[in-house]
Amino acid sequence: MRLWKSWIVTRKDLSVFRKNKYVLYSLIAMPIILGVVLPLIFIFALNSEIASGTLTHVQVLAAVNQIVGLATMYFVLIPAILPSIIASYSFVGEKIEKSLEPLLATPTTDGELLLGKSLASFIPCMVVTYVGAAISAIIIDTWSITSPQIGTLVIPNSYWLLVIGVIAPLACIMSVEANIIVSSKVNDIRAAQQLGGLIVLPLVFIVIFASTSAQLSMVLAIAVSAALAVADIALFYLSKATFQREEILTKWK
Repeated sequence: MRLWKSWIVTRKDLSVFRKNKYVLYSLIAMPIILGVVLPLIFIFALNSEIASGTLTHVQVLAAVNQIVGLATMYFVLIPAILPSIIASYSFVGEKIEKSLEPLLATPTTDGELLLGKSLASFIPCMVVTYVGAAISAIIIDTWSITSPQIGTLVIPNSYWLLVIGVIAPLACIMSVEANIIVSSKVNDIRAAQQLGGLIVLPLVFIVIFASTSAQLSMVLAIAVSAALAVADIALFYLSKATFQREEILTKWK
């Protein structure tokens, strides 16, 4: 596989995404809401409880751990949800831009083309995920280290590192690959986004279940990591096996 061929496809798609206001607004809004707004809301609510004197020290620590768990969960949802907006646009968008035939006629293999499309969605999704996670960690740690009840950094911990460093990119890869398969099979952008959004639901349920069990969170995180890795490999081979250039050209004319 010639990676430079894939990178040409990636650069072309990234330039298109930069001009798409819907994509840009989605990339900016989610990290701000989940990385800034929600942590501040949680901290404000907890400060109110602390000020009222109704919480013991143990309860405060439990509440902080819950905030960290929720913040961690959100940064799995970002890379899982965003590809339903970006990756679902990959081939359908080419039809809208009137560039489908030149793209499929390029001297690239199916694997190179699919890799280029995948990277074009994976890179911006993970960049905004890590930016949002960094902002969220700074907000939470700044509060926790200055709080008399805590007085220490709470992020990063081992669970946070595993989720952000392993599960988030694996979830992003799964969502990207699945949405690209959908985008190559339908010829309407709204249908592609709706079908792509359904892919996120099983992952959402798993992450929410894991976040509600402090004792099982690490075990479940490792199990989810392994399951996502297997799913990513399976989807890669499925995308190559089901990708048919001639069918796309004839069906979408």
